[in-house]
Amino acid sequence: MHDTSALLTPTMFDDPYPVYASLRAEAPVLFVPQFRMWLVSRHDDVYNMIRSVDAFSSVNTSVQHVRDPRLREGVEQLSRAIIYLDPPDHTRLRKLINVAFTPRAVARLEDRIRRLAREYIDAIQRAPSFDLMEALAVPLPVIVIAEMLGVDPARHADFKRWSDDLVIGLRIDPAKVDGVVQSRREFTAFLRDMIALRRREPQDDLLTDLVRAESERDMLSPDEVLTMVLFLMVAGNETTTNLIGNATAALLDHPAELQRLRADPSLIPGFLEESLRYRSPVSMAARTTTREVEIAGVTLPPGAFVGGLIDSAHHDPTRFPEPERFDITRNPAHLAFGFGIHYCVGAPLSRLEGRVVFEEMLARLPAFEREPGPLDWHRTFMLRGLKTLQLRFTAPASAGAPVATG
Repeated sequence: MHDTSALLTPTMFDDPYPVYASLRAEAPVLFVPQFRMWLVSRHDDVYNMIRSVDAFSSVNTSVQHVRDPRLREGVEQLSRAIIYLDPPDHTRLRKLINVAFTPRAVARLEDRIRRLAREYIDAIQRAPSFDLMEALAVPLPVIVIAEMLGVDPARHADFKRWSDDLVIGLRIDPAKVDGVVQSRREFTAFLRDMIALRRREPQDDLLTDLVRAESERDMLSPDEVLTMVLFLMVAGNETTTNLIGNATAALLDHPAELQRLRADPSLIPGFLEESLRYRSPVSMAARTTTREVEIAGVTLPPGAFVGGLIDSAHHDPTRFPEPERFDITRNPAHLAFGFGIHYCVGAPLSRLEGRVVFEEMLARLPAFEREPGPLDWHRTFMLRGLKTLQLRFTAPASAGAPVATG
């Protein structure tokens, strides 16, 4: 039996890739009793698991790992989100939410996202050092979603706090459970009031679109609208936040690639795709088997809880040659946004936010580097992102990249 103790050490969060390599070579399908979960680590097996919706169900996979009863209520609410549903419920909700995230609808947000990015970056330049997560990567996607939903600007600070606590709840920090539960209740009450108001007084915003969304005469219920908003707060914000932080850290660890990007900003879209592979914002996709399934010679029973290790799949050398090499021109076909019917509906928005942020950072900020010390990763298996990313300028603005205006 393969030793599972390596999965439970602090170094697993700092550098999981040697462990993933060992799993792919020696135990590509491994039962971890501490998690009550089977882990699948090879690319083709993870890919087949994600795409085989008939054999691997998404229903209730969000709540199986939650043991604290105080958190279950909120997680059960999220369990009714689109990523935790199978057809036909998934198909119905997907049709309704797709309207808000068409390429044309997302493209209309670019000017506002760019103005926000410039505001945050202008503030960053006023100090010799900064935490990229706090100063830019966390607040920008939160405000974008808040504005899309039509949240009163006076409540943006509350909205950000609620969003942060919602994600903390998913990471199950025991020391913060009571505060997270209270915050979630405040957020839910606020959203229910907003939903009721939009039904009475429609506005030109995403929440109104969700409230009155209709496809084949099948409208979203108030609870479904609430669940969709909570899901957007987690999926829309956390993915982009992790992408910005992870991609910046990868660039600073590979100065030659940073130099290439500074010299040719047209490489930014490809750089983002390689960053999504190299350090995926979502590290695992959870499913439950609907029948007996065989993976890599191992037979799983019906009802088995399975975790597809996306971050491991992205470093499988049978799929990505030299997977530990960070190459911004690789253009990889990754699984960071899922696949098939569960492909992330917010992927175009996340890519747009990432592109705009790095265009503005490279154009407006002087040269910067990481503060000494190890990277500060969140301790979670489901998501891969930085809690903080402390950076400092290495030259005044006049000696670094040109600082744009306008």
